[in-house]
Amino acid sequence: MFLFLFALLYIVFQFANSKKGLERQEAQIEQLSQENEQLEQEKDSLVNLIGANSKFSLLNSDKAKMYIEDRDFQVQEFNGLIQSQILDQNSIDSDNPLVPYQGMEGNMAVNAIKLLNHKWGIAEFTDGKYWGELIFKYFINEDRTIDIEVADSFLYAN
Repeated sequence: MFLFLFALLYIVFQFANSKKGLERQEAQIEQLSQENEQLEQEKDSLVNLIGANSKFSLLNSDKAKMYIEDRDFQVQEFNGLIQSQILDQNSIDSDNPLVPYQGMEGNMAVNAIKLLNHKWGIAEFTDGKYWGELIFKYFINEDRTIDIEVADSFLYAN
């Protein structure tokens, strides 16, 4: 009889302990499911944002890519070539010649570039305190050199 009572208490203890563990795991699963749902919503909104921002991009325009490839350039190589050509004009002791403003707190330098299609690009420039943007046109010459010309620019009011 004593052994039966001991076995019964042991089974009840195991049942209660297992039930608490199961409830803890279910609560943890519920919490993780909510976090997963929230992260999925954030991911979807970021994907939509990226899709909207990549509409005007050389890398996402088939016609612009064909134009570049018809002139014997690879698109990734060409993108890097334009960016390096503009960034190489940044200098420690003078303004970038593409920036139509003189630096007031230092030298104006281009720090970000995005090619919109096979003819236009946009660049951001700064002297460390003042910021601006410019739209530029670029042309591929027959000898595979590239000419860059500023179409318009503005400087943000500080």
